[in-house]
Amino acid sequence: MNKLFEIDILILRLIHNHRIELFDTGLLFFSKSAYLIAAGIILYLGFLAFYQKKESIKNIFLRLICMLFTVTLIAILLKYTVLRTRPFDLYADIINLSGANSPSFPSGHTVIAFTLAFGLLFSNLKWYYCLSVVVWAVIVAYSRLALGAHFPSDVLMSITIAFITILLLKKITLEKWIINSILRR
Repeated sequence: MNKLFEIDILILRLIHNHRIELFDTGLLFFSKSAYLIAAGIILYLGFLAFYQKKESIKNIFLRLICMLFTVTLIAILLKYTVLRTRPFDLYADIINLSGANSPSFPSGHTVIAFTLAFGLLFSNLKWYYCLSVVVWAVIVAYSRLALGAHFPSDVLMSITIAFITILLLKKITLEKWIINSILRR
């Protein structure tokens, strides 16, 4: 197990200590954009689904809401159960460039970004509609490492959590479930 921790910090040091400092502001922007962009995409899909009455988008919208809620709950539970110390609190050469202050494992920013990316990819949308979201999610994950906020294993597990959640929930047809539950009242 010690060997895995050594590999974890080695990879983090390679990324964090060899970053181009000129890009720190841009990486901080991408890092902080995770929740805002996710909310913006959800609001846009909600607008298309309910205001413009695009039925094909409604189920994608409702499913993504469920997926994001699920991964957020999982991430919060893991953060405050595992209580992993941030890398900048353990190693003097890792500088806190992100302002992070909660436990390290898993990365909430990464899990949100990749849930949105995987959720859109598995929604039968054309791939080129999702490409920018996937690229954004990769940059968010990278930024969490370059800014010294997370260990690589935190980010990798966040991506894994997002992927498994999407696989488990992608078949849910929430629209029918919600309509049936409303009609039963």
